[in-house]
Amino acid sequence: MEIYLHVGLGKTGTKFLQHKFFPKIKGIYYIKPQKYGRAKNIILDSLKRNKDQNLKFLISREFDKQLERESEKFSKFFPDTGIIVVFRRHDEWILSQYKRTIKNGFHVKFKDFFNLENQGWYKIEDLIYAKKIEHIKSRFSKTPLILIYDELKNNPQKFLQKILDYTGGKFEGKLPNKIVHKSYGEKELSLAYIISRLIDYTPPENNLLKKYLYVFPVRYSILYLGKIIPENKILKSVRDEIFPSYEELMRIREFFKDDWEYCIAEAEKSYQLLKRSHE
Repeated sequence: MEIYLHVGLGKTGTKFLQHKFFPKIKGIYYIKPQKYGRAKNIILDSLKRNKDQNLKFLISREFDKQLERESEKFSKFFPDTGIIVVFRRHDEWILSQYKRTIKNGFHVKFKDFFNLENQGWYKIEDLIYAKKIEHIKSRFSKTPLILIYDELKNNPQKFLQKILDYTGGKFEGKLPNKIVHKSYGEKELSLAYIISRLIDYTPPENNLLKKYLYVFPVRYSILYLGKIIPENKILKSVRDEIFPSYEELMRIREFFKDDWEYCIAEAEKSYQLLKRSHE
């Protein structure tokens, strides 16, 4: 039996991998994110039914702050799991996380979402990639596959081939050579910020009816409206107020420079180990 667990991070091409890539890998039983809570039972039941077969499982679930906690829990049942994790440069990643938060209806400025004074929703320790990597390496016996988001954007075929080599799977069809995903612009998100003060359309915990009949229609109507209305002084004022400046993002990048270099080095190290295992 072989088990592989893709743990995120969020905003690193996760949706593309979960919907466009993982389901098309042949030779591996793919357990979708919605079934993550039942993954243990699914694996054990499959083993009982197929005792004489060499089974492979791939589970995907997007984790950020929860990465250490969830991988800790998973390692207690399956310590030989191969972990797949994707990292993105800190300033880009936290900005993308912030944009998703605004899109989802939360009313918060970037300076209150994350700051180097460590008083935001996200703390500095949440962005320490070295801590996440060392935690994974200490909990699982198999060397993890560490990937960089920039490679998915710039050279998706090489990025995806690494996953295939790591898992021993085969892709059904031709590997894509371009990943297209356009995020919402600051104009649309500024309107979402304004309206979120008046209307609560944040995602409900466990109410699918509310999610699909209320939250999604409201959210995407607002974003569409923000896309078609012309730029105006109000939206520009809000955008300048809630989004970080270029200088602020550069301070974040510089602050995490050593951690990012460590992450790049670990990604290269895992790739070299993968190459040697296939020679």
